[in-house]
Amino acid sequence: MEQPLLNRSEIVVLQPSSLKESLKLLNENPDAEIIANASDLWPRIRNGEVKPKKLLDISGLAGELSYVKKDENLIKIGALVTVSQLEGESILKEKRFSGFKDVIAKFGSPQIRNVATIGGNVCAASSSEDFIPLLLAFNAKVKLSSVDGERYVNLEKFIIGKRKINRRPNEILTEISFEDPGEGYSSAFEKIGRRNTLIINIVNMAVVGKVKDGKIEDVRIAANRIKGKIPERAKNTEEFLKGKALNEETIAGAKKVLSEEVSLTDDFRASAEYRKALLLAMLERLLFKLRGEQ
Repeated sequence: MEQPLLNRSEIVVLQPSSLKESLKLLNENPDAEIIANASDLWPRIRNGEVKPKKLLDISGLAGELSYVKKDENLIKIGALVTVSQLEGESILKEKRFSGFKDVIAKFGSPQIRNVATIGGNVCAASSSEDFIPLLLAFNAKVKLSSVDGERYVNLEKFIIGKRKINRRPNEILTEISFEDPGEGYSSAFEKIGRRNTLIINIVNMAVVGKVKDGKIEDVRIAANRIKGKIPERAKNTEEFLKGKALNEETIAGAKKVLSEEVSLTDDFRASAEYRKALLLAMLERLLFKLRGEQ
């Protein structure tokens, strides 16, 4: 099918040079779509799915919103950090953050990793976004900034539907943060698509947890779909696992709980039955990764 041509002359592009100016412009133009490098939005504009009249281009704010740092016990990631930047961050090379390495390893092409931002990945709010399950498993929060001030929202309450986020018209997502879980924790992520690279996932899953002396002291599990079409935590499965020995019997029980917890639907990529089978197999592999098995 022929792609409709994009008539850029019909779109007003606002290009602020600072966060302060961005917030002022957005307050005056609350109908503007926010873009940075637009790796997700431009294709949707081209195919007519989104028809903005105004764009607020915040790509010039990298100096203010492109950072990864530890502030006391919080890991803070600026919204304009690209996937390639994350790959080089020494803070995230500890075992407990190995899930980030897993996500990056299968995230698009090098060209996409150079422009895709973590803020854009989160704001896309769909089951095809890889960082969302991992950040859910880390209990992440987002910081939303506006001329009225700042507010923090738990990520699981920020994403309220497919392509729907809990952002007021005059707010910009400026930061994602989560508590450093501490020594003894580890994390892992896996996704499966129709090929090994440049994958749009059929399913993905992230696990963050702590196993000590063979026992699961803490665990958080998130997948791209549990009961709807957005990433969610598998909280029933988490509760079943906590405090139990990490062995074949426990994993078999956890798979049964997860099988009852998920409520999936068929779509053009895969059947609900196939997705569920993949999730159950993925859960087993990721749990064993928590105790160091590959």
